[in-house]
Amino acid sequence: MINFYTFKWGNKYGPEYVIRLRNSLRKYCKFSFNFTCITDNPIDDIVCEDIREYKLFSESVFTAEKMELMYRKRNEINILLDLDILIHNDITDMVTEPCDKPTFVYTHWTPNWHWKELVPKKTACFINSSFVKWSGDTASHIFEHYMKNREMYLKEYNSFDKYVFYEHWLKDKSVLKFWPTDIFYNYNEQTETQYKFMEDRKICLFNTSHLIKLNRRYYELNNTPTVHTEIWESYDDIE
Repeated sequence: MINFYTFKWGNKYGPEYVIRLRNSLRKYCKFSFNFTCITDNPIDDIVCEDIREYKLFSESVFTAEKMELMYRKRNEINILLDLDILIHNDITDMVTEPCDKPTFVYTHWTPNWHWKELVPKKTACFINSSFVKWSGDTASHIFEHYMKNREMYLKEYNSFDKYVFYEHWLKDKSVLKFWPTDIFYNYNEQTETQYKFMEDRKICLFNTSHLIKLNRRYYELNNTPTVHTEIWESYDDIE
């Protein structure tokens, strides 16, 4: 059994994001699964857990709740999904294959010059947690390490992704791994895939939170000028 999880709190995204994400899994995952939303506002027909029970709820390290989820959930196959992703091809093989280490998305769309100019300043990040897979307790060390130096990391990092990138992967590249780069693409980043539908890929990421802060143009799943919104809305018809 695969166990999918997603987070939703506040009012940035409506309940349709949760329902359509669940329905996209029904279409593109040909294996039995559970789907749970960790939220502050339960949704009809969705299994929900109360996010307010999480120690790291509303932590200033953006989405720190994710590492607590990875500590709490120790099933054989666990997968964390962001709400603002579009699954549009079959993912059965990638979610059912054995998992010996936490598996993140590598942001291959991030310019390489960031390594030299921004990584030393800790202002760039090449890890994305929009689609993370782990098995058993293979990811629990991320949360445990954070809690030992919580006050320091609260001052040092503004996001979970940066914390994992600098405190874990850069210090020991054996502690996690990445999905193949031909699975994901980013809709809003300024690359060759910007505002395009990549039919041969499986999952499109939108990742708008940092773009809002940068005051850059971006699209959400509900307002793209491309076929993405139409596909996303079509998931309403899946039982």
